[in-house]
Amino acid sequence: MSNRKERRAQARARPDTIPLSQPSRETPKAKTLLELASERQLLNTSSQEPSPSITTTRINADGSLSVTDLEVDSSGPDATPYLDAALYTTTLIILHFTLTVLVHHQYAIAPPSLSSLFYSSTVASPTPALLLILVALLHPRSAHPAIQLLFAIISIAAGAWLVYASNEDAYMAVMKKAPPLGTLWVWAIVEMRWEWAVGCLCIVAAWGWWSGYSIF
Repeated sequence: MSNRKERRAQARARPDTIPLSQPSRETPKAKTLLELASERQLLNTSSQEPSPSITTTRINADGSLSVTDLEVDSSGPDATPYLDAALYTTTLIILHFTLTVLVHHQYAIAPPSLSSLFYSSTVASPTPALLLILVALLHPRSAHPAIQLLFAIISIAAGAWLVYASNEDAYMAVMKKAPPLGTLWVWAIVEMRWEWAVGCLCIVAAWGWWSGYSIF
């Protein structure tokens, strides 16, 4: 105990020791940051501003505030959907490529070379160029009811045509028609709301059953 008392006495005797005390509970006499911000109307946001901005506030040495407004470009990526169109088109080209390989394996025919498959999925088939135009025009407006109706028509037409061609056409015709029709069908289903997509799939399935086609 004596050693502890001696250490405490030595600590109190040192001139550089910071005395321990409770923080002040008194109301601050100077203006707080909240009061300064309210005076400068930094906390008031107006909905009538033409474009959003980022406000940078700096506390000067004398306690005053300096405000700098940085304008934000409101055009955003939605104004130029070229990246979305490129990504969608690239994904659908890959789907077209995959369906071409699968339809060849379905008829036990060796698929052509990689360069021929790439050429048929990008140049020879009209699907990639058509999809690039359709995606650029329709994808940004896909939530509109009229566009949803258009996707429904594309989905039903492509799905019914694919079912008919798979059951009635010769295998060479099926290998040419199945990849582009399947790509259009999948893209239309993806762009639609789920209830629209389910309804269109039910219509195609009902038409196939009514026409006497079966899965097996």
